[in-house]
Amino acid sequence: RGLPDCTTPSAAPREREILGAMAPPGEQASVLKIGLSILMYSFCSGSMLLVNKLTLHWLPFASSVTLAQVIATSAFVLAGKYLGLLQVDEMVWDKIKPYLIYVAAFTLGVMANMKALVVANVETVIVFRAATPLAVSMLEAMFLGRHYPNARSSVALVVICIGAAGYVWSDKEFENIGIMAYFWPIIYFFIIAFEMTYGKKIVSTVSLGTLSGPVLYTNLLSVPAMFVLASLDSEPTKGLLENPSQQCGAPNRIESK
Repeated sequence: RGLPDCTTPSAAPREREILGAMAPPGEQASVLKIGLSILMYSFCSGSMLLVNKLTLHWLPFASSVTLAQVIATSAFVLAGKYLGLLQVDEMVWDKIKPYLIYVAAFTLGVMANMKALVVANVETVIVFRAATPLAVSMLEAMFLGRHYPNARSSVALVVICIGAAGYVWSDKEFENIGIMAYFWPIIYFFIIAFEMTYGKKIVSTVSLGTLSGPVLYTNLLSVPAMFVLASLDSEPTKGLLENPSQQCGAPNRIESK
């Protein structure tokens, strides 16, 4: 759970393929490493959605589940640091300050993601997450000085848009309830679009020397905020008072449409 990587389709796959073939061996290895990183990120991200959906089916307390995750991640990184297994940046106030806005967006984004998983199925969340390049590509151009999508990138974005529209068109839940069926997925979409854009700004302006640094900063700083959200929702009290059989029977949809 570090800074997210949402790369907009600024270069067509065929162009990357050609560049990779023409690149020297060292650069080809770098292209391969990037490709493997993208595949692993996609696998971990997709798996996390499934695991979270199943967890929320049995333990329907979104903020508390997220709180446990950020605590576990922070503990893992700190344990690796003190055991000498990981190199981790020190927590420095000058670097913490720029992360506070990002952490606020990260916390709200994770909470919205969990809430979306409670009321919707995994496919819906994946569709909204996959559509974020539509917003991120515009935000990058407006606020980070990036170029607007070129012709090929625009075609890719249009394909994403058509795919998302097709899903909505065939979604029975949307047909029955209307736009309110997507309340939490829409909130998640806008928050994560801001989070990814600001996250890219953080990466380029805050100099952290290790890969574990952003992970620790993001998760450790999120612990107080997630605890507040869980407390405001009275989740710890609900967990103690509710009948376990009622929790197991929580109306969370895990089946596909």
